[in-house]
Amino acid sequence: MPLILTNASLKINGQELACVTNHLELSPDVSVTTVDTFCGSKDYPGVVKWSLVATLIQSFDPAATEEVLSSAYAAYLADGTLADFEMAGYRDRAAGVIDNPTWAGQAIPQPYSPINGDAGDVSTVDLEWSLSGEPTRTPAVTVPTP
Repeated sequence: MPLILTNASLKINGQELACVTNHLELSPDVSVTTVDTFCGSKDYPGVVKWSLVATLIQSFDPAATEEVLSSAYAAYLADGTLADFEMAGYRDRAAGVIDNPTWAGQAIPQPYSPINGDAGDVSTVDLEWSLSGEPTRTPAVTVPTP
């Protein structure tokens, strides 16, 4: 069954932001190194860099967009504290199980546009925070041995 994102979960520092999130993505970026010789060219995979990408509806309510993001960014500026995140396809199901895995890790908070939009439209925050390492999937994927 395909995953239709109508009930996903995004938590940053333990705060659920699902009701102010309308786009969610955990994105790998693989750099490629091309080696050119007199015998031809060959591409080699390089370092994988992960990003947490989300579009959030701006809200000044307690424990919503502005409070969560500004607190995470202030903590990072103060002492380098990374922001914990967790995401799942279904927030109303048990998380971290075969039919509803979670991905979690630590993101590096970056500046964001606190007010963004057109007249009469909702203000959104486009978030793209680099991860400090590869995200962890729960349950972990096991590769069968031959």
